[in-house]
Amino acid sequence: MAQTSNLREFQEAILSKLKDAANQVGGESSSRLGVTVGDKRFLVNLQDVKEVLPVPPMQLVPFTKPWFLGVANVRGNLYSISDLAQFMGMPATSKSTNNRILLLSTESTAQVALLVDSLIGLRSVQGMQLQSAEDEADFFSLNLYKDAEGGDWLELDIEALVQNKNFVQPI
Repeated sequence: MAQTSNLREFQEAILSKLKDAANQVGGESSSRLGVTVGDKRFLVNLQDVKEVLPVPPMQLVPFTKPWFLGVANVRGNLYSISDLAQFMGMPATSKSTNNRILLLSTESTAQVALLVDSLIGLRSVQGMQLQSAEDEADFFSLNLYKDAEGGDWLELDIEALVQNKNFVQPI
């Protein structure tokens, strides 16, 4: 149990330091959190993520859309958990030890978490080429980037996602 607590504290400290560094620069940090969702790779602004955790036990909520997985107790707070892949029209996320939930930190919503296939880690958009994301607009994308290896990265617009009427009403 002590190791779990230490790992959580370590993760929280890293996220806190990254957010502080972005604020000290006085602007937007070029670092993003890289995650996989289905067969796509996404970049998530660090300001939009409160915490990243392994998938906790969930309580199902009857009569909701298939992508709404239920609610989970995270240190005394209830979070609604949604399968991001399934919400975006991709196949449901396969259960794996690599799955993670992103606890979102937005002003427009409370206690929302997204299930992702896996966490890739921090990525800098400074070393990537900005592309047109017109074809991917349905995926709540801000930008499309191409990395040095030619891989595509979609920057997820968390605010647009959590304000989407279908996302807000999972019934």
